Amino acid sequence: MTNIRRALEAAAAGGDDTVTYVEDVFSTYVYEGTGAALAINNGIDLDGEGGMVWIKMRDDTYGHRLFDTERGVLEVLESYDVTAEATLADSLTVFNSNGFTVGSSGDTNLLNSEMVGWTFRKAPGFFDVVTYTGNGSAQAISHSLGSTPGCIMIKNLDSSTNWETYHRKLNGGTTPQNYKLELNETAAESANSNVWNDTAPTSTHFTVGTNNSANLANYVAYLFAHDDQIFGADGDESIIKCGGFTTTTTWGNYKVDLGWEPQYVLMKRADSSSPGDWFIFDSMRGIIGPGDSTLADTSAFNTLYATSDDAELQANTAAAETTQGRICLYSQGFIGTIGFGNADFIYIAIRRPMKVPEAGTEVFAVDSRTSGNPNWTSNFVVDGMWEGEDVSADRAISVYTRLTGLKYNNTYRNNASSTGGSDFANDFMTGWRQDGSTVSTAISWMFRRAPGFMDIVVQVGDGVGGASWNHGLGVVPEMIIGKNRTDAVDWAVYHHGVNGGVDPADYQLQLNDDAAQYDYNGYWDDVLPTTTHFTTGGSQNTNGTGKEYTFYLFTTLAGVSKVGSYTADATLTTINCGFAAGARFILIKRVDATGDWYLYDSLRGIVAGNDPYLILNTETAEVTGTDYIDPDNSGFQITTAGSSTINVNTGEYIFLAIA
Repeated sequence: MTNIRRALEAAAAGGDDTVTYVEDVFSTYVYEGTGAALAINNGIDLDGEGGMVWIKMRDDTYGHRLFDTERGVLEVLESYDVTAEATLADSLTVFNSNGFTVGSSGDTNLLNSEMVGWTFRKAPGFFDVVTYTGNGSAQAISHSLGSTPGCIMIKNLDSSTNWETYHRKLNGGTTPQNYKLELNETAAESANSNVWNDTAPTSTHFTVGTNNSANLANYVAYLFAHDDQIFGADGDESIIKCGGFTTTTTWGNYKVDLGWEPQYVLMKRADSSSPGDWFIFDSMRGIIGPGDSTLADTSAFNTLYATSDDAELQANTAAAETTQGRICLYSQGFIGTIGFGNADFIYIAIRRPMKVPEAGTEVFAVDSRTSGNPNWTSNFVVDGMWEGEDVSADRAISVYTRLTGLKYNNTYRNNASSTGGSDFANDFMTGWRQDGSTVSTAISWMFRRAPGFMDIVVQVGDGVGGASWNHGLGVVPEMIIGKNRTDAVDWAVYHHGVNGGVDPADYQLQLNDDAAQYDYNGYWDDVLPTTTHFTTGGSQNTNGTGKEYTFYLFTTLAGVSKVGSYTADATLTTINCGFAAGARFILIKRVDATGDWYLYDSLRGIVAGNDPYLILNTETAEVTGTDYIDPDNSGFQITTAGSSTINVNTGEYIFLAIA
């Protein structure tokens, strides 16, 4: 999509030619009901731009409530019901410039109940809301989507009729305008030329026929775009796709390539009503799975899927949220686990956040545990969580990720994953864990996935050297920390500064070990990572057959993070990371000889005096009586006191620092 077209479409929509990201037009927001007015700040401008908010109580059978700016506050529809529009007091009370406000109604804000709100902002190439009046005769309805709709959902506002739904992949994509689905039903697609008048939608209009569910009273239509590539920094990326896929008799055997990782997926079986639910998944509530795979033996892969726990809601029922092994995300799309034999599905998928961060505080936080929920506060959605249960005692540091749910590994051990209790939930917008206890010596280091900074990849190995895995970093990873979650084998670390930066993919390090760098290509197959992929060898540490893995990928982002190396000389030395206000997180290891993994952070103290540190490859309590580093606005300093640890004369070191 050219910038000229972007400018024209923006002008037509009454806006200017500004860069638009998925974060600007879509949000999944989870919250706990308060029973009193509650402002949901998700950063979406509904007041100025318009859009739709879809709210569901997760832990009870209150139904799906849909509100939009065209019909106004308090006016509600229910996706699972044929009922006409109703006015619901104290429900959604205000559309704000940064989200929306809910009142005291139990439907949208029941005290102590778990809620989720999906916000769709009106924007060319993404979503539109249209209201119109039917006339009983075929008519073309104008819209402002700026591209051909991939999906349209229509509801009669005045009487009890089905939600008529068009999707570009109905009937396998052949004359879909002659078919329909009902959002409130499990029924299979059916041929019906009266709903859409046998007329395909265009970039300016959709057509309704004589069916009273679409053209006899007053109506609202929700329009979803498909693959319009006008988003992102260069205006050439899409953020929504409406597509289809077909399963096979091999249980769960399908893989949907979107070109990006989704954060939201709505899917329905189109060729049958068994099962015919409209499944809703999103990464905030949790899409848990083993990850991408190139395994030829899909049965082994699907066995892993069967144990995953994806948070599932159905748009066609008021049922509470359940957990099922349904889908798994990867950096280019999603992989399915729905085992219905030969079946045709349609879907709407929305891309995960895509903005490159501008400050370290957007993607990294460190906090001590408090009694409030969440226990640890980050002020952003957390994707990777490192937990020190009690840094004052001999306790392990545990590593969790959003993509793997309650499973965790300890940094000092080579053990397979363990599973934490439900208190370790990552079900918050601004932090994680919910046991309500206060322990000042319980520390968490929290990371958010973001292009140009950090990505997390989960996958299943195939045991074949040279396996290439997609990532969403957008630039070349400079540090990769990986763990086989299935077996008791060492952590694997890649760093572009190993061996002085010469052929670093031919070397290995272990996070749980103080060993020096070792010339061995079994981890990374002697292949350097690229802007889209990284490569693993045939080692059990990075690519064992049927084994589950998690990889953290870091890189240097100006002013935010630095993946670097230095040669020590035992004198006071400034390590310039290009920061403006110093480092808040520092991880250092010597690589040319044995050396521990030293972890410092600004919460416990990176100061001119003594600086507490932890050693990731041990479970030893933090050391508080040394002054091996000092603060510096550009990054940090290593002191002469560290001449036997992190500043040994002629020693070669690698580090990761975050501002």
